[in-house]
Amino acid sequence: MRAAARELGYVPSRQAALFAQKRTCTIGLVVPTYESFPPFSRPYFPALLDGVVIGAAALGYSVTIVPSRVGRAEADVFSLIRSKAVDGLVFAVTPADYAPFLDLLDAGMPFVLINNYYEGLSSVDSRPESGMRQAFSHAWNLGHRHVGYVTGDRRFRNAIDRLAVFEELASEFAVRSTVVEGDFSRTSGYRAAARLLETADRPTVIMTSSDREALGVISWCAEKGISVPRDVSVIGYDNLHPAQDVSPSLSTVDNQVSASGEIGARLLIGYLEGSRDWPRQEWLDTGFVVRESTARAAGQGL
Repeated sequence: MRAAARELGYVPSRQAALFAQKRTCTIGLVVPTYESFPPFSRPYFPALLDGVVIGAAALGYSVTIVPSRVGRAEADVFSLIRSKAVDGLVFAVTPADYAPFLDLLDAGMPFVLINNYYEGLSSVDSRPESGMRQAFSHAWNLGHRHVGYVTGDRRFRNAIDRLAVFEELASEFAVRSTVVEGDFSRTSGYRAAARLLETADRPTVIMTSSDREALGVISWCAEKGISVPRDVSVIGYDNLHPAQDVSPSLSTVDNQVSASGEIGARLLIGYLEGSRDWPRQEWLDTGFVVRESTARAAGQGL
């Protein structure tokens, strides 16, 4: 039969093969949507999308954006499964509530979590310890001995992990620490700055769980006439594009968001193509980028 096909000049149709296998060669990037603002107005999602598209395109797949309404995410995803519009899913931002994902696993939909993880589920995440350790060492060498910290939203695994690492490093470096609750947003950083800095005994450096929080801290300081970094240093987390564009430019933990998306896409497609073990967890390390928002602690001299 193959010889006859060659004689007739037959070229196999990839689309026909995919149809026979009930595959679309498309993966979905699930992005939470909110009524108050569009998801891609935040720099995290474009950076992640870049990586997912690069990883998928390299393997001949396309990417569909899957808006998932907050509070209705499970219904949206199961509707997508029934439609068979994609072969698998990459989840961009997910809370540490894993029951829906176990249901998804039972439904037979392949998926990968980004910046989240759970035993038995495939995921890509970055370990915060290496980058945060470099940030602590940088602050220590600049004479900072009282460190403020703005948490992320502790419904999410990465906020929990970053806070745990912060507390471990504060103890290891023997510095005083003051922790204020945040939720990754610029607004929460702005409010946290007031709580940390409107006191006589205020920290000389503020570390945050996201660049957006750090930008909120810098904004509050600018309004109050507090100089960054002369009066207080600020360290963010993520190293997304705004970090280098703000003035002063932001010293920040380098979280490999785009790389996470690319690896997540390749991991998912590798499974779909039968070349990857499943489930599988991939881990990246974080780094640290020094810019203009950090300087010697006040009173420490040059």
